[in-house]
Amino acid sequence: MTFTDFIIGALVVNAMPHLIFGLTKTHFLGMFGYRPKGNITYALLQFVLCIILFCYNYGFEAILENGFLVGALTVLLLYFIFGKNLVRFYGKQDKTTPDHL
Repeated sequence: MTFTDFIIGALVVNAMPHLIFGLTKTHFLGMFGYRPKGNITYALLQFVLCIILFCYNYGFEAILENGFLVGALTVLLLYFIFGKNLVRFYGKQDKTTPDHL
């Protein structure tokens, strides 16, 4: 493992909480401030930097040979695509159920 591999992993893992906090509109400090759009932008920037660093060091074809990276990128990409809908769907409260249950 090289230092660049560590940075690639850190970027992809750190992108996930910023994306989730941005989608859920949770007050969380990112590179572009506390705003949800800033956190989503920061997550996207980290995602792109991760891909660029990996491709620069190993080539694009090597992404498919790295199972850990493919798994992490797949989950992150699915959150980028479906995250807003998931938050909207699971964020709905059933008004007939008491809060204490």
